[in-house]
Amino acid sequence: MLTMLDSTRRSRRPIIAALFLIGSIMALSQIATADDVQGNLYTPSHTRTIAMPDPAKLGPAIPAADQTLPTSPPPSPEVGDAWLWWLHIHYPMPPHFEQRMCTVRGKSDHAYVVVQDQDWGVSMHQSDVDAILEHWENSSIGTNPDQGIYELNSAHFGTPPDAMDNDDRIYLMWFDFEIAADGFFFSFDQEPDGANPGLRSNECEVLYLNCNASQGPSSDYMLGVAAHEFEHMIHWQYDANEVSWVDEGMAELAMWYFGHPDHISQFNSNPDRSLTTWDGVWADYIKTYLWTLYFKERYGDDAVFSLVHEEDNSLTGYETILAQFGSGETVSDLFADWAVANYLDDPTLADGRYGYVGDELPSFYPAGSYSSYPVPEYTRSVNYWATDYYRFTSLDTEGSVMFNFDGDDTNTFAVWVLALYANGAKDIKRMNLTEDTQTGSVPVFGLYHPDDEVVLVVSSVSSSGSRNYRYSTGQPTADTADNSIWGREDLAKIHVAAAPNPFRNEVQLRIMDPNSHSESPWQTAIFDASGRLIRNLQPALPAGNQIEFNWDGRSQNGQAAQPGIYYIRSSRADQAITREVVLIR
Repeated sequence: MLTMLDSTRRSRRPIIAALFLIGSIMALSQIATADDVQGNLYTPSHTRTIAMPDPAKLGPAIPAADQTLPTSPPPSPEVGDAWLWWLHIHYPMPPHFEQRMCTVRGKSDHAYVVVQDQDWGVSMHQSDVDAILEHWENSSIGTNPDQGIYELNSAHFGTPPDAMDNDDRIYLMWFDFEIAADGFFFSFDQEPDGANPGLRSNECEVLYLNCNASQGPSSDYMLGVAAHEFEHMIHWQYDANEVSWVDEGMAELAMWYFGHPDHISQFNSNPDRSLTTWDGVWADYIKTYLWTLYFKERYGDDAVFSLVHEEDNSLTGYETILAQFGSGETVSDLFADWAVANYLDDPTLADGRYGYVGDELPSFYPAGSYSSYPVPEYTRSVNYWATDYYRFTSLDTEGSVMFNFDGDDTNTFAVWVLALYANGAKDIKRMNLTEDTQTGSVPVFGLYHPDDEVVLVVSSVSSSGSRNYRYSTGQPTADTADNSIWGREDLAKIHVAAAPNPFRNEVQLRIMDPNSHSESPWQTAIFDASGRLIRNLQPALPAGNQIEFNWDGRSQNGQAAQPGIYYIRSSRADQAITREVVLIR
């Protein structure tokens, strides 16, 4: 985790920021163009991470020229009190610590706002201080507008530390960083000055924030940054050695709780980016934000709180929490669902797991697109805990397509086939892969409209093994288990579609037979996994070449059916079709 410091992600200055951590040093170089700043939305052009130098290679600490000035706060600081602070200075280079005079400009129940004297009246004003304290204590712009940042973070992540000064107020130290960064937290401020050679401690709970950020210190963005950095402080209190991607995801979620999350970009154009690898670029912030928001929406605020307090780290920590909150689901299961949710973002499907409620996602870019068939076998690779999407269009000339997958035996993959019909119906099916060979196939039927399309979703849900896999398309055969027909040779031209699938309240069944001119009705029955008859639906005649049924998930006597796998069998004369659906409550 960013135990000493967390970097911010925007400035109009093309300056390299060297940000020092206990275990590593991160520098972000960010250049914002006019296109990057749109109201409150900011997307950095790029970030750059460098190795941490030895603290001994920092420039020498520079004490104040006048050592008669106070170097520590009075017992109970009030507005107007001033003393020397050790600030982490990057100009002139090399980075170094320097004593600067700073003054308390605001005080509330849970915060002091302290400003470097040379910035007061220049980039920081009393109106900024008032707005910062209002949002720290009383209000936010998210789903809980009557709660401020302090209350929101404390409730969702835990009580902040108070190790050094026996003062439960948090210092919000504002100064002009003169580099492209917005804020950071130094964990060594929780230790006496001199305990870490080469580093200087202010011996208090303090967040450092840039008063010269491009939208101003009291902007919604910078208030979100304050919430972000505050989460780092709290997370350090309970799990100081958590890995960066987990801690950063929680800090991004703190911005969401406040009501100003980071703008989603870059990750959606390159989803083949490992969730568990942290390089500090913008896409890393967004991938961890989306993962953590998805986790919160699936399992709730209590799971978020528990994860921050969980001693196990990285994926192991998530596995531990899922064992408590996940109803038997694993991280692999959660990641597989998340990959679909990122592409579809449709919370109306199934139990809501295939979308988000708390944010609107932009389109995710496919790694490849196809419009002529069959697609020959291609070999590709996907990063561990990352996803590739492939889009297939112009399928109306095929009617039906078989999607084939063969992953390397040393890895574990999660593969989905998403049938997106022109009428808005969506059929979501996870491919059953043979465990030892990682192979499988899924047929898709009823592709008669020019705008019907299918998306193949390929994720690696493993941290080891070869990342290679192969995929191709073909035509379904008469022994396709999921769509069995007897008495017809033209299998590819008749189909029963079920959507949404899985479903929670109601599933729509659509039988399509372009060659049918029969006036005989279709008989449709629902069976459970044991073959027991659950429901007979009302017979119906086709309208043109298709007919639709709706099953409300209830048995013949009107009782709600139990969650599980069901088989829908539709028959007419010498024709019969069986379709598997999954009911989720």
